[in-house]
Amino acid sequence: MIAFWIAVVVGGVVGVLYLALGVQAFLRVRRDVLALAASGEAPVLDLEGLDDDTATFTWKALGAVVLSTSVIVLLGLNGLFWYIPPVLAIGSAVAVVAAFLIDRRSLR
Repeated sequence: MIAFWIAVVVGGVVGVLYLALGVQAFLRVRRDVLALAASGEAPVLDLEGLDDDTATFTWKALGAVVLSTSVIVLLGLNGLFWYIPPVLAIGSAVAVVAAFLIDRRSLR
């Protein structure tokens, strides 16, 4: 039962950070777009440095399908595996929070 409460607290903190940083990023982008529209300038897309990911995307998508199917199969085998989805969800949210923080730091 203690693992449940730890997950609730960690999930709550990560959820609040996720929402706060998401709203801040949305408002920043909205402000930038409105300022750009008010100035009459056309947006400039910097596409340099972007790799052609079409070759690796298929393998990443296939891997995601295989792993998610594996998690679903494990859920049917034993009740112990029901801890996997919350851990994966919190881990994904932590990754998004980290991405928001990295993006904010790179804009400074």
